[in-house]
Amino acid sequence: MFNFLKKLFGKGRQVENWLPEPKPPDTASIKTLDLNIPDEALQDEARFAAYLQERLPFFGDLIRIDYDTAAGSLTLHGRNGDTMTKFLNNALLALREKRGPARAHALLNYLNMAETMEDNSELSKVLPVLKARDFIDVARQQMMHAVKDDPDPPQFVYLEEAEGLIKLFVVNGETSVSYVMSTALEDWGIDTRELAELAQSNLQKFLSKTGLQIARRSKFQYVEVDGQFESSVAFLPNFWAQIQEQSSGAAPIAAFLSRDKVFFTHEKDTEGLQLLELISADLSDVAYVISPDQYRWENGKWTLFRRVGRMEAAIRH
Repeated sequence: MFNFLKKLFGKGRQVENWLPEPKPPDTASIKTLDLNIPDEALQDEARFAAYLQERLPFFGDLIRIDYDTAAGSLTLHGRNGDTMTKFLNNALLALREKRGPARAHALLNYLNMAETMEDNSELSKVLPVLKARDFIDVARQQMMHAVKDDPDPPQFVYLEEAEGLIKLFVVNGETSVSYVMSTALEDWGIDTRELAELAQSNLQKFLSKTGLQIARRSKFQYVEVDGQFESSVAFLPNFWAQIQEQSSGAAPIAAFLSRDKVFFTHEKDTEGLQLLELISADLSDVAYVISPDQYRWENGKWTLFRRVGRMEAAIRH
């Protein structure tokens, strides 16, 4: 049996850096905040960003708001020199559900949340990671055996990402990585949505330090970050939108094999898809396996594209 993974790395690869270029701040007219934030301001990220920039004086110590179209984020600059980055997607979803003063209050919470969390060293290290859905069940069984005296062990904090995939959260410490549990949310005084937003902001900062590279080999590409958080690129919608644009609109197809091995091509690349399936099937040397299945990116989310069986299983049957 050929071990395709061993042949994928080495000479002949081309590497390019991928990090969003920040957009210069817009010059906006001075207006006040309307407590009845209009639905029109929440239609998309660009309109929401423009709405906030126009009403900058309302937000007290803020002196500038930069909108990064590639990252889908706002960077807020305070008078004391502090900055914080906020991603727009989660905020839009939450604000659309509210009306009137409740919407304005939610907006203030959104803009001020990072400020209250900045002092918490653990929160600043929380990152999102991709895992197989059955990871939770296996891990909980192990926990039940390890803490038999605890009838109600803490729960993992996670969000559904796609069929068979979930988004978990970890604290990326200096010497170890630990999963965020429900008890931590209680201690921090935040909910899962706020945690997800903070983790997304932390991920962007993390990638700005490590770099994000696309390595190319013939009919497919793979991602390089730091050897541990490659699979977290699943949570970068603007990255995948740019990949789709570069493929003339063809939807990206990705295999999240493990935490450090993410391969992708696009749906119209027949040869690349065949090679990707061979790579996915051969998991004999892959540690921290996530899934051999292939996923399709479109309209801002992942959907199952093709299930891939392990090569060993195919041989046995």
